[in-house]
Amino acid sequence: MNLLSLILIALALIVVVCVFYVAWELSSDDLHSNKKKEPGESKESKDSPGS
Repeated sequence: MNLLSLILIALALIVVVCVFYVAWELSSDDLHSNKKKEPGESKESKDSPGS
């Protein structure tokens, strides 16, 4: 293998790890946000213009 092949493989591995990390963070954020949210609390802020 020449140097270009090694660089391309290394970059591909970095991209795969970054995509996996982002997917992991997004999925764990969904799980944590469901636990932190109180049952009667809505997503809108209390200072919304409609109230």
